[in-house]
Amino acid sequence: MKLYKSLLAAMALAVSSVALTGCDEDLAVPPLSIPTTDVRANTTIADFKAQYWSSETNYCTQVGKTADGEDIILGGRIIASDEGGNIYQNLMLQDETGAVTIAVLTSSTDGLQHLYTKYKVGEEMFINVTDLYAGKYAGLFQIGTAGEYNGTPQTSKMSAVDFLNHTYLNGLPEPSKIIVPEVTIPEINGLSSVEDQQKWQSQIVRIKNVSWVGGGELTWGETGSTSTAVNRYLIDEAGNRLLVRNSNKSDFCDQVLPAGHGNVEGILSYFNGTWQFLFQSPTACTDFEGESYAPVMEGSGTAEDPFTVGGVLAGAEGSGVWVTGYIVGWVEGQVLSSGAHFTVPATVASNILIAATPDETNVANCVPVQLTSGSDVRTALNLQNNSGNLGKQVTIKGDLASYFGASGLKTTTAYTWGAKGDESGTTPEPPAGSGDGTAEKPYDCSQVIAGATGTSVWTTGYIVGAVNDKSLTDAAFAAPFSLKTNVLIAATPNETDVNKCVPVQLPAGALRDEINLVDHVENLGKQISIQGNLETYFGTKGIKTPTAYAWGSEGGATTPVAKSTYKKVTAITSGKQYLLVADGKAAKVNTGTYGYLNVDDVTDNNGIIEAADDNAFTISSATGGYTIQMSNGNYLYQTGTYNSFNFSSTAVEGSVFTITFEANGSAKITNVSVNKYLQYSSQYTSYGSYSTETGTMPTLYEKQ
Repeated sequence: MKLYKSLLAAMALAVSSVALTGCDEDLAVPPLSIPTTDVRANTTIADFKAQYWSSETNYCTQVGKTADGEDIILGGRIIASDEGGNIYQNLMLQDETGAVTIAVLTSSTDGLQHLYTKYKVGEEMFINVTDLYAGKYAGLFQIGTAGEYNGTPQTSKMSAVDFLNHTYLNGLPEPSKIIVPEVTIPEINGLSSVEDQQKWQSQIVRIKNVSWVGGGELTWGETGSTSTAVNRYLIDEAGNRLLVRNSNKSDFCDQVLPAGHGNVEGILSYFNGTWQFLFQSPTACTDFEGESYAPVMEGSGTAEDPFTVGGVLAGAEGSGVWVTGYIVGWVEGQVLSSGAHFTVPATVASNILIAATPDETNVANCVPVQLTSGSDVRTALNLQNNSGNLGKQVTIKGDLASYFGASGLKTTTAYTWGAKGDESGTTPEPPAGSGDGTAEKPYDCSQVIAGATGTSVWTTGYIVGAVNDKSLTDAAFAAPFSLKTNVLIAATPNETDVNKCVPVQLPAGALRDEINLVDHVENLGKQISIQGNLETYFGTKGIKTPTAYAWGSEGGATTPVAKSTYKKVTAITSGKQYLLVADGKAAKVNTGTYGYLNVDDVTDNNGIIEAADDNAFTISSATGGYTIQMSNGNYLYQTGTYNSFNFSSTAVEGSVFTITFEANGSAKITNVSVNKYLQYSSQYTSYGSYSTETGTMPTLYEKQ
């Protein structure tokens, strides 16, 4: 906008100069140069996005031509660029169907140090995208060049030379012709479908009647910060929040955010599943006045006067402070906006969400609380084991710090039920001993016997025996042992006093198979560290629901591998589990959202393979063929032009395969949607799905 006003001023100056000088040719002003072009768009931004869109978070595809063999031309008006420095090396182009980000590596040596000096907001621009690249960077669809991050293709910034050679400007800037839709924060936070993302990513929008959290106090950025950007938040009258991403290098990062409430305009960007609002200038905040909708600071952080949830959201700081609120939910995964749950039971014990009211379901109004591993706080508060805690008011002591990218409470050390804390020792002191329940410092047996608590904590000791019947009086410290369901551990390898032992439950599965003394009497006297829940077992302090173990005095991250017998077959039984094996390589589960299937070495002994159950795939009948489900529950599916797989928790379009057996016993597993078949590639040491024979088709082995 600033350049446009300057341009009009220059034109006015030129006119006045002519009027003053008359016919004096020595003082004549050179004519104004207005860019023009005959190039016109032949594809809308919406159609272009739909054609080159993939569900993958990072990818890049070289842009081809139209069905008629013409170069693909996009056109519209520039709605944002890098003036002010808050939007870095990006330009956003809008037509009547949507908007798109164009990423450019600006360079003074290539004739384009800044985009805004040549490409002005409101100016009509056309871009020939054929031979450029389209795809995503961290979930944001953009046009640029081929790049890579941690071995994964992504769309990166094209060179300034490529950008200049592919773009055409037409006429003077006309900002008034930019389309600015009006939306609300709840509407933005509710945009989740593919269609929503295609329509709204990179679009300029107007939001009315909002406030800044920290308005009148916080600055746009943090000058001198080692990080490139900071998170700020807009909030509406109902308490709904929207993340705003501000650069610490912008021209206005040291200015104070507006106080009161008003209207804003900015770009809807996107990063790893979360919408982000980008400003070009503080002037995009208008009509700010009156009272703010942002929470006010409440509480001082003491036990008697704890911070409220509103106080934390308003910017409270401190370590070892008390915060009060109602337990309303928990977070699954790594992303707060998509991982928040407000129902029980929870599937994790590591965190809870607290809010100002017991019925809050807007995650923007919640404070995520880290429940310290092995602590009484986690044992008592987590919603995985304590569903009845939902809706209860609690006051928790910890450090105010960023958690899940939001204002949170971490390193929690104490709690009390109700509206106040208690410095008198609500949290029991840990039993004497050096262990803290971590893998590096497991509890010792004396600490468990003395009352240590915790879920998924580590304990170390020596295997000294097992309980051969229903009570501790049936403890045995020498072979033969009659039960595989438990072992006894103690502080020394020759302990025979059952009162100094900790009973360990061994549920059916790989851990029982590898530790029990019936099958492995040689384990007697070995030191072991076990991860599990400290609970009453055989009427005394024990360990139940163990999930992992390591030999020695420290824990480890390796969970014992469950194995089964698999037999070579040439027919499918729906619902059965199968290994996919080619060239002695069994396909493995992939825990990502997309990619190829890595492999484990296996050995075929007369048509039989002993292999890890984690690598088994469930093949089930479906309309038109079969679905293939990994051991983590996700289905394989394919889309677009890629030879890799996508993974979904439910069967979706592209998840149906046909399976036919060849004369040599191998299986041709063909994806119905893309007509590619599954093969092992010795070049890449992984399984993909290709349209031509580039590898080896697998042989199927059915779990017995």
